[in-house]
Amino acid sequence: PSTGIHSNGYSLVRRVISDNHLDLKETYEGFDKPLGEVVLTPTRLYPKPVLPVLKDADVKGLVHITGGGFYDNIPRVLPEGTRAVLDADTWPLLPIFPFIKAQGGVEPREMYRTFNCGLGMLLILSRGEAEKAKKILKNIGEAVYEVGTISEGNRDVIVTGGLFHE
Repeated sequence: PSTGIHSNGYSLVRRVISDNHLDLKETYEGFDKPLGEVVLTPTRLYPKPVLPVLKDADVKGLVHITGGGFYDNIPRVLPEGTRAVLDADTWPLLPIFPFIKAQGGVEPREMYRTFNCGLGMLLILSRGEAEKAKKILKNIGEAVYEVGTISEGNRDVIVTGGLFHE
């Protein structure tokens, strides 16, 4: 999981804050700290949890969800003739993302194109290797979410469920 918006989408976040005259010092409903602290939550780094998985499991793809969100980053690791189908009901959505969507009237596709929406790093593995990876991650205290599948397609991404229906 991610810790927040990380380092992407700040132009959009700034516009939403400015257009809505939001107070960075105010703690809005759903947050446990002021908005300014929420949007500046440090970016999580992933080597510590990912390296043990890379060492002991056969990882087919590794995706850091940065600028370009789901739609630009995930297809980079997909072989021709495949697609990623993600179910947004399978991971927790941090409160900042529905807040930005609601305050800015941001379309669902733009949310997934701009932000990580709670997923900072994705690992793509076969079913058996996924079970191995889950065990490794749980043993080091990491939250693990099985968020989707790889199926036939055109090197694209489909997101279903969640607060941001496509």
